[in-house]
Amino acid sequence: MIGDRVGTLTQLLDILGDEVTMGVLSHSFNVAKGVSRPRAVGVLTLGVLAVSALTVSASAEEMPVRYAGWSMDDAEGPVARAVEGSGVAKPDADLRFSPGARFGEPGNLAPGMDTDKSVRLNGKHQFGQARPMVDTSERFMFSTWVKLASLDGDQVAVSQAAADGSVFELGWLGGRWTFRHLTAAGDVIASVNRDMAKAADGSPWTAHWVSLMGGYDPETGEIWLRTQATGSYDACVPGQPWNCYAAQLMPENFDVAPTEWTPSPGGGPLLFGASSSGGNRHSYWNGWLDDSQLWPLTYTDETLLFVIYAETVVSAP
Repeated sequence: MIGDRVGTLTQLLDILGDEVTMGVLSHSFNVAKGVSRPRAVGVLTLGVLAVSALTVSASAEEMPVRYAGWSMDDAEGPVARAVEGSGVAKPDADLRFSPGARFGEPGNLAPGMDTDKSVRLNGKHQFGQARPMVDTSERFMFSTWVKLASLDGDQVAVSQAAADGSVFELGWLGGRWTFRHLTAAGDVIASVNRDMAKAADGSPWTAHWVSLMGGYDPETGEIWLRTQATGSYDACVPGQPWNCYAAQLMPENFDVAPTEWTPSPGGGPLLFGASSSGGNRHSYWNGWLDDSQLWPLTYTDETLLFVIYAETVVSAP
């Protein structure tokens, strides 16, 4: 559901019945040396406010199909049920969590939407896993809403290992929101982060839900990270306490870096709330996970990424 989340559009919305047509989003890109600039996506049409209903008129390309989505709205665990791009249940992609994971916690749209729920992990030994479903030799993108209960230590929200033993990790790493790729020995192959240790108003990230998207594109040899948070605060022009305005806690931002990694297929399950090394789990998530998705998208698909940011995942029937 499209809510009150903040995004910057360069064109006005045209409301046409139950459809909304929007133009290309304006954005902020931090692009490492040697990385090509993003392309425009084109015009986007929303049917019934569901990503699965989107069509893109850029280069007559068909809308990519979402691999899976997890609303995390299940009232009880240990399984978070998955849906396909069309919203149909996809039981072979269900997430099974460790004993003790708390289901039915308020989600990223609470308290405005009481039906939106999340899963709470303790940061000690709890995590969720789905069957192997990510081909890391192809384009992929993780999207998840997260909230930290503690800022201590490295905490991984989503991870996927490759057949060569390397692992992709998305989460709170080194005190920053980060997407990185590590070798089997733990050396950094490539890493991107949002350099915001706190929200723009100075409050800790434990007070806010944050949207994280991280992906890899073998065609361009890049990894990327998109970050954004809901909410705003009153900011004033320096020396002019009467001249104030609403500023975003975390505006939309992309960070991109090149990688020379030789693509390798996925190896092992998709993990939520932990990473893996040699089969051992570590870097457990201490906090909440909500609306999560897996897509074959890249950062240049910025219009689609904004829509994914702005709506919730449909719960499995």
